[in-house]
Amino acid sequence: MRRIYHLFRFAFSAFPAFLAACSSDVSLPVETTVPLEFSAGGSALLHTSVTRADHNLPESAFDATVVLSMKQGDYSGISAPYEGSHEVNVGMDGSVSWQLQPDDVQPVYPETGSWLYAVSVSPAAVPDDSGNVSYTLTGKEDLLYAPEIRGNKWEGDRFSGNENSGRDKPLEFAHLLTRLQFKARKRQADGVSVKIMAVKVNEALPEVTVPLSTGEPSFSGTAGLTLHPGDGGVGKDVPVGGTTVTLGDLLLPPLSSEHNYTLNVETSIGTFDNIPIVFSNNAASGGKLLPGMSHEITFYISDTSLGVLSVTATPWELVNVDDDLELVP
Repeated sequence: MRRIYHLFRFAFSAFPAFLAACSSDVSLPVETTVPLEFSAGGSALLHTSVTRADHNLPESAFDATVVLSMKQGDYSGISAPYEGSHEVNVGMDGSVSWQLQPDDVQPVYPETGSWLYAVSVSPAAVPDDSGNVSYTLTGKEDLLYAPEIRGNKWEGDRFSGNENSGRDKPLEFAHLLTRLQFKARKRQADGVSVKIMAVKVNEALPEVTVPLSTGEPSFSGTAGLTLHPGDGGVGKDVPVGGTTVTLGDLLLPPLSSEHNYTLNVETSIGTFDNIPIVFSNNAASGGKLLPGMSHEITFYISDTSLGVLSVTATPWELVNVDDDLELVP
């Protein structure tokens, strides 16, 4: 019995030392601050195999707004910690850098490891309390949207900057508008040179509201967006001889298959109204003027008349968003 007593006494005296040894070897998780990083890709950007073969990259840098929320699919009234809207610059290498004021602090992930949700739009815009951004179109600017992605501070779940870059989630920008590229040529090899002063798309609506949660724009306002060709918008000559002249582009609201755009063309030989955009291929016309699609429209001109020679789908090769072409809030 005395031997058993000494055994228990030794065991209890050794237990605190055992706990102390365990506590020195095992540490509790520490809440650390991890700055947010993003990268960019998507169908609206160009593909390159030089630097990032798995991403589409911009041909030129452009500004955007990244909006952060702690609530999935909800960007209204963003005022909680870690939430907010921030202007960024998207570089030609697909990098995304913060445009911070001197007193601003780079956004960080929630220190608890909770999910953070992000969407982005370009050009940069300030969202309203309902989670929408609004613009006034002039026909010169592109409009891009990157749908929601989520990330947290833990390695492998971050938006960008994971040790395994294959786990990164780039902002996938896509076009919200359709593009019309206008060209013209004389129908005959003789006659007179004709100057085109303006091309108006009669049904194009200039006011656009984009819900950040869906990226599905709605359009309103007084219809009509106009291209003024030539340097300074003074017009452009279409010479005799059959040379095709580039007039310029308009970026417009997309259309559903049951609607169409008509054109008013002001020229030195008169104004031609309500010219329909007619697709020669019926199959192609079912998907006409959709977001991210680009079409080349060529006018043919005689000394007294004007019509549409062809409407051809073309690749959308450029990102036309930069500091010189800004939407009007």
